[in-house]
Amino acid sequence: MKYCISFIGTIGFALLLQVQQVNALQVLEEENLRYISGQSGVDLDLNFKGTIGRTFFKTDGNSLNIRNFSIDTDGSNGDAINTGLDRPINMVLDLVTRGTKSGLSVSITNINDLDLRFDQFNVNGDVTADAVVGQMHSFGGLALTNINDHGGVTDFNIFARGASGEEGLQLEMNLPETLTLNLSYTDYGSDNTSSADDFSFGGDVTLNNFSVANSVDLTTGKNANGEEVGGLHIGVITQTGDITLSNIRAGNQQGTMGRLVINGYTMTPESYLTIQGK
Repeated sequence: MKYCISFIGTIGFALLLQVQQVNALQVLEEENLRYISGQSGVDLDLNFKGTIGRTFFKTDGNSLNIRNFSIDTDGSNGDAINTGLDRPINMVLDLVTRGTKSGLSVSITNINDLDLRFDQFNVNGDVTADAVVGQMHSFGGLALTNINDHGGVTDFNIFARGASGEEGLQLEMNLPETLTLNLSYTDYGSDNTSSADDFSFGGDVTLNNFSVANSVDLTTGKNANGEEVGGLHIGVITQTGDITLSNIRAGNQQGTMGRLVINGYTMTPESYLTIQGK
């Protein structure tokens, strides 16, 4: 009788373990995988300040060239002497597959005063590794500074479209509930030795509940003078969200042009944008 009771107790304990395991599996299925340890992927803390002299992306014989791309993951860090706070960006990277497309998934948190600056970018107008000698056909320069996610999460998916018989990339981006940044764009003039004929535009940007899915590819074409120049073609899969542009500034004027608010912004899959240098 003693052995029988012990045997029954062992069976009961085993069944209890099975129930606990099932409950644990249900919790795993219901939780967001971003917050579960032991999943595949790489978790990174990035504190970086530096400049990349030249990068390029090439597809179907066309190349997008970027000169002097500088990154500062925390603009409050100051310099080597006044280092300020140590606030690294957290990134979780993983490989993903959707149908015939494969790509990279990136989840980003703790964005505090991130600065991204592009001194110059163009398509098919810069084919050497030497210093920039001119600004012909350049798209200009772009600075996105003081980027803050206000405690939210930014999710990126980058897919190669070649697996489905198409060139280029498919970019998907879900921004946090609120993302703020400072925008500054510079259109370079014809004088490479002076900034007197450059034109600038910018302002303070707030994006709310913003979601984007685009196809990105490079194209060729001719400008108004009949010169062969490259272009950037952005096809819309879906875009939604609210946009506010305040403290709008243009040129060397004193003061600002006011504030622009766009609510319920939606673009359909038939929409596209093609950008070409002049």
